[in-house]
Amino acid sequence: MKKVLKITGKILLCIAVLLIAFLLILFVYHRIMLNKEDKLLENYPGKLTEIDGQNMNIYTEGEGEHTLVFLAPAGDTSPAMTFKPLYSKLNGTYKTVVIEKFGYGMSDVVDTKRDYEVMVDECREALRQEGIEAPYILCPYSKSGLDALTWIQNYPDEVEALISIDMAFPESYDNYDIPQGSGESPIISFLKGSGIIRLFVTDSVYPDIYSQEDKALMRALDCRKFGNIVFSNEMITIPDACKNINSRKKPEIPMLLFLTSGEGTGMDADTWRGFAYSYINDISDVTCTELDCGHSEIIYQEHEQLSAKINEFIEGSI
Repeated sequence: MKKVLKITGKILLCIAVLLIAFLLILFVYHRIMLNKEDKLLENYPGKLTEIDGQNMNIYTEGEGEHTLVFLAPAGDTSPAMTFKPLYSKLNGTYKTVVIEKFGYGMSDVVDTKRDYEVMVDECREALRQEGIEAPYILCPYSKSGLDALTWIQNYPDEVEALISIDMAFPESYDNYDIPQGSGESPIISFLKGSGIIRLFVTDSVYPDIYSQEDKALMRALDCRKFGNIVFSNEMITIPDACKNINSRKKPEIPMLLFLTSGEGTGMDADTWRGFAYSYINDISDVTCTELDCGHSEIIYQEHEQLSAKINEFIEGSI
């Protein structure tokens, strides 16, 4: 028995030594890559604009009579890359803008309350500083539907239409378990600090529609921005945002809604789409298009159909 325990102890010791060595090598590799990626990220699309002493990244491409402003889904570490398959199809006809809110993409991470009205005003100020004038066609994806509805209700003269990329509505969060704590999770901090996160952000994570250069930029930002404090601080203000939106008049502007199957949201298609249909049931100028794809796949799988429908909608309704 003692011999067995002795052998077991040696095996466990060897495993521990190998694990520590592996983590040390991974940590050193991570630090080397961070330095290399700092140079790589100088080529990330967009321009930094100072808002209240912090830098916000805003990317603009194309020219046209209408300005499409894309608003990123929750926790997106590289919005300018996420929307690229879509705005690349549209920038020959319209001015396309991707706003990377604080904490997203190349924008600074801020440790402040992420009130939706404040976030909207920050986005408006970034557009103003870049000389991008209203009216806008807001194109929110997922949770940024709350940003868009707040924007429209607060500044109706600035928005001429809404194009929903499977956006969330206040009712979407009625039974959603919203985390109450703020701050970056210690586990996520460890994954990023140790470099273990690099084991999860291999090329296979990113859709093949993106080039190797695009994937490298996305990976670099995942290793830096994933799960940062801004994202959790945004989540805890969702109930107040939903309450404010529901207490005010619904917008009466042309709307185009793209609706997915809801796969990836934890809901079935009828439930997920039902939130949209419930919200628009008394709004007159709305066009809905149901897509056979999951919530996270809508842009890179359906960008051709999205761009065609957007062109059709703008030409016919605005």
